[in-house]
Amino acid sequence: MKIQKIILNDEIRSELERLAALGYRLEQMAMYFDFPVSVFRALAADDTSEVAYHIKRGKLTIKANADMELLKLAEGGNITAIQQLAKREKESVVSNLLDTIVF
Repeated sequence: MKIQKIILNDEIRSELERLAALGYRLEQMAMYFDFPVSVFRALAADDTSEVAYHIKRGKLTIKANADMELLKLAEGGNITAIQQLAKREKESVVSNLLDTIVF
């Protein structure tokens, strides 16, 4: 089956990233944009598609922005922020190690 195209304009790209950042499911995002769910799901699973890129970018952007704000607080001496950053760093190391293990 050939995957149909979904055309994304700048507004849809931005909204798609925001919905992904908020944790909406693929089916919900497809419904929001009135896209066919099966086509949207297939494009989201294709790492080379624009849909997949903007979903990943949205998730990354929200995490990166939160981490940068936390870093600013930590650099200012906020003890809680320093502790949270240390915890996130440990979690990141563990996650990266798990990603490199081949089962």
